[in-house]
Amino acid sequence: MSDNIPPHYGSLFLSDELHSGVEDNDDNDSDNTVERSLTAAVSGYMDSDMGTPREEEEEEEDDDNGEDDEVEDDDTEDDERRQSDSARETSALRIYEETHPDHHQKATGGREIADHEAIWAVSTFRPDWGVEKMRDNNPLTYWQSDCPNPKAPHTVDLLFHQATFIKQVSIFIDFTQDDSYTPKSISIRGGTTYRDLHEIMALECPETVGWQNADLCAATGEPVRVFRLQIAVLNTHLNGRDTHIRQVKVYSVLP
Repeated sequence: MSDNIPPHYGSLFLSDELHSGVEDNDDNDSDNTVERSLTAAVSGYMDSDMGTPREEEEEEEDDDNGEDDEVEDDDTEDDERRQSDSARETSALRIYEETHPDHHQKATGGREIADHEAIWAVSTFRPDWGVEKMRDNNPLTYWQSDCPNPKAPHTVDLLFHQATFIKQVSIFIDFTQDDSYTPKSISIRGGTTYRDLHEIMALECPETVGWQNADLCAATGEPVRVFRLQIAVLNTHLNGRDTHIRQVKVYSVLP
């Protein structure tokens, strides 16, 4: 029967087979294309999904490292500050002892006024930083005034129980630690009562660490007889409002 089939029918059947083969190839190619697309998409998604945490972890590590660096810098600055403060205190102690006016006064017939010989008072003071802090023989403590009026002088007053001859007034200051609290201009005043106080001598204090000595004998030619003595801080360095005085020594003549 097949021998009786016209040639063109065979061609038709062959075309159908070829067409079917082409369609199958197209379907396979389409399936392969879809599969490759899905694989690429899934792979890209997984890469991006897995990459994000790594990036976040790296950013967190960078932030942590930055914070650690800041903490280390702060610790370094604190250590340097403590070392600097310690060096200044050590220097102040050395200068206080080596240049103490007691050495010269004992050699020239002077003596320090004892606490029981006079009543000590200050114009104002901060709590825990009163007159006792400048009488404790410690250059690391100080009296600090607490005056709301920047134009008012800060005063230290001594009221003697009897007339007393004063040779010298010595004041220890420390500009490196007190800065704008450091006295600049000081007036040493004396009299019988508060009403007749008058200036005996003026004292200008440089920006330094050490004793500032007001030699009243050099200013007047002899010791000054007073019932009342006043140390008035007229102004401070850098236009500060309040003041620090670290130690005060008042010297009289030997009896």
